[in-house]
Amino acid sequence: MPREASIEMRLIRHRQSILGIRDSLYVRRCRIAPGFGVADLVILPQEGKHKLVIVEAKQASSADARIKVVGQLLMYYAGALQMGLRGVRLLRQYAVERYAAAQSTRRSSLKAIAGGSMSPEDAWATMSMGRKLRPDNIRLIAALDAEPEPTLKLALTVLTNHHGLDVGVVSTLGRNDVRLWTPDQGSFRP
Repeated sequence: MPREASIEMRLIRHRQSILGIRDSLYVRRCRIAPGFGVADLVILPQEGKHKLVIVEAKQASSADARIKVVGQLLMYYAGALQMGLRGVRLLRQYAVERYAAAQSTRRSSLKAIAGGSMSPEDAWATMSMGRKLRPDNIRLIAALDAEPEPTLKLALTVLTNHHGLDVGVVSTLGRNDVRLWTPDQGSFRP
């Protein structure tokens, strides 16, 4: 299993204890919106203010991991802000009814998520119906296989303080050693 996939699997296994998300559905390799890329993982909390938790996994040893992960999360966030509540319902439905596809490492297209029998444009039009997601409905998580570097922590703190983003870093340091860092905490918590 590639390292990024193993990072995702550890986060999936520990999503309740580390993120406090009970009984959540998820979709791997999920297209957020046309032209905004494919998120590694989208977690769909059953309750609470978050409708989407968007996760991008990176190997921390990559020289530009912190730059790529922040850029990708911002792109997904911008795309998610265009999604309507109908799109969230369709993601949930897809995660239940097409369980194997949703948990696969193969990309889940907007067309597949919306039902599969329409054009990609019509699929997006359907997913963008309803009240648009608000910034506080979206949580962003960078998932790494190491503790976050100080510059990544600083960048995420600035984005939180100046733009109100709900963002954090999950570090998967071992099979059962998964930790969350958020700007408001300033440190790890197990």
